[in-house]
Amino acid sequence: MRMATGRTDNKRAAEHFYDLALAMEIQGEHWRATSYLKAAHSIEELGESVRSISERGELQKIEGVGESIESKLDEYLATGKIETLENVRDVLPEDITLFRNIPTLGTKRTADLDIVLGVRSVDELLRAISEDQLPKVPDLSEEIERKTMEWLVWRREEAAEVPTPRAVRSANLIMSFLKAGGEVGRVALVGPARRKASTVANITLIFASDRPDLVVSRFALCPEVLELTVVERDQAVGKTASGAACMIRWVKDEAFAYELVRSTGSDAHVKDLAARAKELGHRFTVGGLGKGTQCSEEEIYEVLNLPPLSPELREGRALPDGPVAEARDLLGDLHVRAASIDGTQRVSEIAAAAKELGHQYVCFCDRVGGRRMDLPALERRNAAIDRAADAVGIDILKGAEVDIAPDGRLDFPSSALDRLDLVIGSVNTKLSMGGEETTRRVLRALDDPNLDVLGHPTNRVIGLREPSAIDLKAVAAKAAEVNAALEINAYPDRLDLYDDVIYNLYEQGASYSIGTDAAFPNEIMYWDWGLAMARRALLPPQRLLNSRTADELRGRGWRK
Repeated sequence: MRMATGRTDNKRAAEHFYDLALAMEIQGEHWRATSYLKAAHSIEELGESVRSISERGELQKIEGVGESIESKLDEYLATGKIETLENVRDVLPEDITLFRNIPTLGTKRTADLDIVLGVRSVDELLRAISEDQLPKVPDLSEEIERKTMEWLVWRREEAAEVPTPRAVRSANLIMSFLKAGGEVGRVALVGPARRKASTVANITLIFASDRPDLVVSRFALCPEVLELTVVERDQAVGKTASGAACMIRWVKDEAFAYELVRSTGSDAHVKDLAARAKELGHRFTVGGLGKGTQCSEEEIYEVLNLPPLSPELREGRALPDGPVAEARDLLGDLHVRAASIDGTQRVSEIAAAAKELGHQYVCFCDRVGGRRMDLPALERRNAAIDRAADAVGIDILKGAEVDIAPDGRLDFPSSALDRLDLVIGSVNTKLSMGGEETTRRVLRALDDPNLDVLGHPTNRVIGLREPSAIDLKAVAAKAAEVNAALEINAYPDRLDLYDDVIYNLYEQGASYSIGTDAAFPNEIMYWDWGLAMARRALLPPQRLLNSRTADELRGRGWRK
């Protein structure tokens, strides 16, 4: 037990000095950063407990430990804290534990990410990688960018939590590759990924073919498949670039439709179908549903005297008497960004992409305040919106995403927020606050009439940051009371709120707002995932701000 405690002391003490080194590097105090980093390495590599060494009065015998660092070590061993570090905690990235563990970065590169790109959290790191921004940082090459992403994917694989949109992209690439080989008759995605669950650990493809062995061989050659773990004549499993494992499984052509329904699930839905078949004197098996073979899902539901049900509605949840929101009910995306990380603005391009998708309007909600968009930049963006609206021929609303300060204030001048059509307030800093503190912080923010939508309420980053312990029932009830909305952020790394949470909050009566958080035209396509979260939660259209017209949203008429 003593040894375990000693190792814990060493590890935690080293982490404190790593963090001090990073804070000093960000502040430009390179000599102090080097000193703290050397001490951290020495403490981490000790063969005995730093506490035991302290008790002998021999801390200065540790390489890199002088009088100043010795006093800080003694302070840590006595109190569990170092005051010098506590005074600079605000300088450190939000997801400090994760940044500390990324092997490709280290102290200097992590500091440069903050200084050059303003990357201070894992969600910002993911965006910077997706926008190919890391090579703009000194000593951060394309290879380091690639290896950093590989490590983040590995973390998601270890957590068995991969954003389903990322996994589905892998599935689509694999299916296209298999079809190009000419040996596949039919191939389809099944399981939770087809039902558009927010996260998956694996994906499954079923295929029909006269030569399943050749299809399996081609699967092994697919660039999206990084490593094979199981190979048999009619099935195989491999790791994909998304981090999700992918199984391909052969089924007979005459059983394809049945297997498509059964393997899509959910178990509860399939059990309901089996019970329905029994009521009608059938068996829910291949060939057990009356004469002939059903060639499609629609035919199977028809035999069961049931309307076809979209995969995302097959969770076994009792369907409401009223309508569930559909694509045609929703009129626009209520959270896109004009500016990407490098500051480039794409107002016209994103508006055009939204129009092409069929939206009647789009609302730009760039992050404002701090190191993001300041008041003059916001005014310039609004002027660009006015020009783009006429040129593109789509309604464009002016909004912003503002940080909710630790004390619950909206961290941007209220006079500027007053003039916007929609304000999203989000907790983007001090993410380590406890659940009760965060709940109070958000409840106070919701009392501000300028806050229209609470952005990504749980702050999760799938597989990389756990949801906060915020009391969502209290928050949803408060949102309903003040006629504010909760966001369904459709960006793949977040999907926040997701369907299970929304479904469990239904009775609180809150409204919701779907936004893609897109900063590039191609990211507008994430809209389908926001819609899927709403549909899986069985939300009716009237509970979604996106069902309102641009005229109802403009000037916040819907809140009056």
